[in-house]
Amino acid sequence: MKKRLKFLSMICALALVISTLTACGNKADSKGSNKDTNSSTTSSTSNSSGKTSETKEPEKKKEISILSITFTGTPAEKTEPTVLALEELTGYDVKIDYLLNSSYEDQINTRMAAGNLPALVTLTGKTASVINNARAGAFWDITDEYKNYPNLAEANDIVMNNISIDGRIYGIYRARPLGRNGISYRKDWLENVGMQEPKTMDDLYDMLYAFTYNDPDQNGKDDTYGMTWCKWFGPIDQLNVAFGGHNKWGVGADGKLEPEFVTEAYMESMKFAKKLYEEGLINKDFAALETSDWQTDFKNSKSGVYIDVSDQANRFQNYFIDEKGIEDNVWVMGMVEGPKGKRVLPTSGHAGFVAISKNGAPKEEDMKDALNFLDILNTEEGQNLLNFGVEGVHYNFNDKKEVVTIKFDPDPREGLNQFMTNVVDKLYPLEQKPIQKHALEVQRENMNYAVANPAEPLTSNTYAEKGSQLDQLISDARVQFIVDYIDEAGFKAIIDQWYAQGGQEIVNEFNAAYEAVK
Repeated sequence: MKKRLKFLSMICALALVISTLTACGNKADSKGSNKDTNSSTTSSTSNSSGKTSETKEPEKKKEISILSITFTGTPAEKTEPTVLALEELTGYDVKIDYLLNSSYEDQINTRMAAGNLPALVTLTGKTASVINNARAGAFWDITDEYKNYPNLAEANDIVMNNISIDGRIYGIYRARPLGRNGISYRKDWLENVGMQEPKTMDDLYDMLYAFTYNDPDQNGKDDTYGMTWCKWFGPIDQLNVAFGGHNKWGVGADGKLEPEFVTEAYMESMKFAKKLYEEGLINKDFAALETSDWQTDFKNSKSGVYIDVSDQANRFQNYFIDEKGIEDNVWVMGMVEGPKGKRVLPTSGHAGFVAISKNGAPKEEDMKDALNFLDILNTEEGQNLLNFGVEGVHYNFNDKKEVVTIKFDPDPREGLNQFMTNVVDKLYPLEQKPIQKHALEVQRENMNYAVANPAEPLTSNTYAEKGSQLDQLISDARVQFIVDYIDEAGFKAIIDQWYAQGGQEIVNEFNAAYEAVK
């Protein structure tokens, strides 16, 4: 199979006619996966001697339809070499549709409500809508199926439990490092203002202040500020845990589960955010800024700190090298120490899951085709194809047999990695710069301080019914507090509304489920 993909890469690189690819007959060796995905028909013809012979018509591949995510709005095209290689590898005709990340939840909810879903659906988490649709039978229950596929059977049982709904499995998780989060910052700015990498929350504040008021780019203009946020609450969620708060849910003093926003640490993190907002250390438009525009000010050297995932630092550095000709100006660190010591918000080991929709895969045979496709994606060939692309087109190997990626702008493969699951890491080693190696060190260090969410695998009927509205109630109140529209008493009044409108039932149901599994 590697030879087949190598041949394909040569064709793509030389820009030959891609129709020749459809003649390829090999399928991936999926260690037992069902590889006979296609059907063919025959017809009778006469040769010059008058004898009748059968001529085989071109095979028609089975179709696999996929819904994925685009962050840029310019995702991979159908003719992109990776897509062509994916069809060659799996034996399926791959049809991919994309939704923009900034409005993904709203759009996916609309499509679920309309019953307009393809076979494979990228879901970013167990939202109330996802839970309701799973319970209503919109997705295939694969609990008793996925382990029949050798690569999928390698999935981590704990992470599979984390994505479960009512103890049942409705998809294959999109694996993510547990300690992935981190802080990217402008290393050159920090040196210009004469400071060291921050260790505490006070140090972080001082750095943000200096990046706003001490001319960190040394151009003599008042044109910078500390940190960019957006309408997604990822950065302040990390700060909440650093201040001593829960990871969404936690165990209170009475030994029972409680939501994160009832703690003093949550309030302290909001007060810190409010201070940053009032002093101009974060952008004033954060509550309206789309995630697709979140990186812009950092890239344009208007802001110098970005709290997200640690591997984002390398992408920033690549941008500055490629677009500005600037090297070694970005670095990455873990979360600073808070009032209760070092605490880090981990991922859940996943970024949601890829579900199989009964709209797009109505028959059991279709469901098994979808599982077979996902199983092939988790072979060594499948994982590396989605992650790196086609050898000779998107990457090459160096003398150490490490992957050296070829840079493109814009990325022609954008969005393809969003339905990548990688239940067990089978990726080729990647040539790494110092910033990438350090990001991995940050991720490993984070694991020592990760704060788990004890409610991760639990479900609540009331949350499934009312969770979206109640989550929005708290999110809106959080913004209102930060921008000084309401005070602490006003925020607590909204918490009372949350309890009265169904929150108490959610707490009760989560605690009942928690006691049942303790």
